[in-house]
Amino acid sequence: MSLKQLKLPVAVCAAVIEKNGRYLLTKRPADKKLGGFWEFPGGKIDPGESPHAALKRELREELSIEISVRSVLETVYHHYEWGNVLILAYLCRWESGTIEHLEVADHAWVGPQDFGAYDILAADQPILEKIQQSNSKNRQRTLADE
Repeated sequence: MSLKQLKLPVAVCAAVIEKNGRYLLTKRPADKKLGGFWEFPGGKIDPGESPHAALKRELREELSIEISVRSVLETVYHHYEWGNVLILAYLCRWESGTIEHLEVADHAWVGPQDFGAYDILAADQPILEKIQQSNSKNRQRTLADE
């Protein structure tokens, strides 16, 4: 395989925002690639842009909200028929703004127990699993403390 044939993955970032035990998911517009699927909000990292700056920009452009970016929750490499993606999923905090559907079809706040009711992108599955594992550990700690 020559270097010309080697195609780098598309680098994207995703915001994992929790509020009252539920997580923000957004629905991709029908006219976009993978339209109609649910995902964690975020998007492509532009050349020369940091993942933190990309996340803040994407959530401003897609939802009209301001966030603070915390730590990396999960890193995912996923292969689609059209190419590969590398996702950096960050724990984030919603700081201000009211959600508007500027570049998304819809949004929902979803508890980990309800993720299965949404048609969520395959690439986001490892992020869902990480959240579910984390919630399971927290529940076990709470039960042990009682």
